[in-house]
Amino acid sequence: MIKKKIAYIIGTRPEIIRSAIIINNLKKDPDVEFSLVHTGQHYDYLMDNVFFDELRISEANVNLGIGSGSHSAQTAQILMRAEEYFLKFKPEIVAVFGDTNSSLAACLAAVKLNIPVAHLEAGCREWEMDVPEEINRRLIDHSSRLLLAVSESCARNLEREKVQGDIHLTGDPLFETFLTCERIATQKPVSPELNIAGEYALLTLHRQSNVDDDSRIREIIGQLSKIREINFVFPVHPRTRKNLEKSGLIRELPQNFTIRDPLGYMQMLLVLKQAKLVVTDSGGLQKEAFWSRVPCITLRKHTAWHETVELGVNFLAPEACYLHEIVENMLVNYGEIKQKFRDSPNPYAGDEIAKKSIGLIKEYAGKRWG
Repeated sequence: MIKKKIAYIIGTRPEIIRSAIIINNLKKDPDVEFSLVHTGQHYDYLMDNVFFDELRISEANVNLGIGSGSHSAQTAQILMRAEEYFLKFKPEIVAVFGDTNSSLAACLAAVKLNIPVAHLEAGCREWEMDVPEEINRRLIDHSSRLLLAVSESCARNLEREKVQGDIHLTGDPLFETFLTCERIATQKPVSPELNIAGEYALLTLHRQSNVDDDSRIREIIGQLSKIREINFVFPVHPRTRKNLEKSGLIRELPQNFTIRDPLGYMQMLLVLKQAKLVVTDSGGLQKEAFWSRVPCITLRKHTAWHETVELGVNFLAPEACYLHEIVENMLVNYGEIKQKFRDSPNPYAGDEIAKKSIGLIKEYAGKRWG
């Protein structure tokens, strides 16, 4: 039997986590000759290898070794090295996830070689063209042969834009990873070094618009420091730490902030499950908070996961100056918000999401345009 040759691209923490169940099942599939390609966009252990270990993903077949750099430099380097690898491996389809530079560059390298691309998490939109991830996801969607949408609204976005590829609604693979890891995480204690006492909120910041602007991040932290009744557990992304150290703000953090290195996925889920609320600019954490039934405040003008906002459990905070007021309002109405979780459907659910996604990727292997 001739096996389907499938290359799957990862490069960052979110891709590794969201792709885990797909990767593990593809590796075990007897019909597939599978190659996992790591671009090296994230290379720090706490942002990369720890997730391979926790999610039991075996080592990538090849690491392109890109490392840090500007958006253009990363994209260009990945594009060239991915093309070189595709010419050697000759995949019948290349699968990419989400909206990273790794996904865009690998997609472009594939389509230039007339290799079909499968885009998982297709159709997400934030409608902010000054956001690099928005540009990436749109270009990927309009270049992909197979588009796997995680929600009905994502599928509708693709239909409105009249993408040329075929659209399939599968549900979100991250949801299946979340369910599996949640069961394991709840059997583990919170690491004692976190030293969490009393009620706390989980805070994460990594978006360029929030952490590269010193006045913006100072405003965010200053607003949260006014909420004395809650401690903020703050696992610090390397990009954020670099900017906090450069500005000296890391030495000025308020007493109700507990700063920590990035957490592994299991610890992150456990800290999330026990949190009173979440303040974040992370896309994945918004959905994980929704599934964990923890109210969320998102430090963005828009979110790709607008369903959680419409359901009344995720609140956008585009202007940091109102953040204290938004948190206080959430605390006043906390019981009502928690009730909404019990009454809300899961817009990202689906039947056998990973199995369906893999079946479609295999079906489209070698299926070129026309």
